[in-house]
Parts: sequence; structure tokens; C-alpha cells
Amino acid sequence: MIRSGLSCDAAEITTLWNTLILETAVTFTTELKLRADVEAMISDPMRSVMIAEVDGIFAGFALIGPFRNGPGYAHTAEHSVYIAANVKRKGIGRLLLDEVTRVALEMGHHVMVGAISGGNLDALNFHHKLGFKQVGHMPQVGRKNGEWHDLILMQKTLETR
Repeated sequence: MIRSGLSCDAAEITTLWNTLILETAVTFTTELKLRADVEAMISDPMRSVMIAEVDGIFAGFALIGPFRNGPGYAHTAEHSVYIAANVKRKGIGRLLLDEVTRVALEMGHHVMVGAISGGNLDALNFHHKLGFKQVGHMPQVGRKNGEWHDLILMQKTLETR
């Protein structure tokens, strides 16, 4: 089941996000997320957070928010999708991204952008299968755990009303 995020989801989101921060390079940040910051993100009207549950248990989340500041980017959104390891490859990511895309259209967005670690081949293939095109490759712009990481920008133009 996919549903809108609530403040009561902040603890599970924070736990998953922090696990990914500590154990992977799917996100380049090294600063752990605080529950209060996640709660603020959930209540931010410029963002939308979607939750995936399997049999009533948290399985992952997706978020969409501004791509960059400024009115010229008002119709472009950046998204992220994070799935718990035990439910990967079960269609949860697709359900979340489909719902985030629907929400993006409701919010008036024309373009969605995913900024993906070059080493995250699963995410790159996932986005490609769902109609995203690679529009940028930024070599060695991220540094984590003593290694340089490329950033791949993938974009999808939405059929806006």
C-alpha cells in the first residue's frame, strides 16, 4: 500500500535514511537525519512524502520537492526513492515512483529529476525502465568514505495538463 506520509512516520523514515547514509553511497551526505527535520519535511507544503507499507509494515518512502530555488524552476521537481533492503525487487519502488509522479502532476510540475549516484546501477536501471533519460553525468562531484563518486542526472518530462 502507498499512502501520504504522516508525522508518525518520521521515526521509520529517519531510521532507513540514516542506515543508507551510514552504510552506502546512494546518498553522498554523511550527516545523519534528525527526526525533527524529517517531521518538518513531511509537513512542508512544497514537498510530498509517500510511504510504502507491506502487510502494514513500513517498507520505504519517496519524496518530491523543489529541484532548485527560484521561480524559474517552479515546475521542476527532484525526487528520491528509498526502499528497505528486505523488500527490494518486489515492485515497491515502482509503486512509490508512480505515486510520486502522480503527485508531481497534481502539484503542477512539468519535469522530474533524479540525482543518482553513478555507482547505484540498480537505481539507474530502475529509472531508465520507467522512462527517465540520462541528461547529465557529473564525474567525481561527490566524496564519501574516502572515495569520489559520480552523479548522474535523470529526467522525465511529464504530460502536464
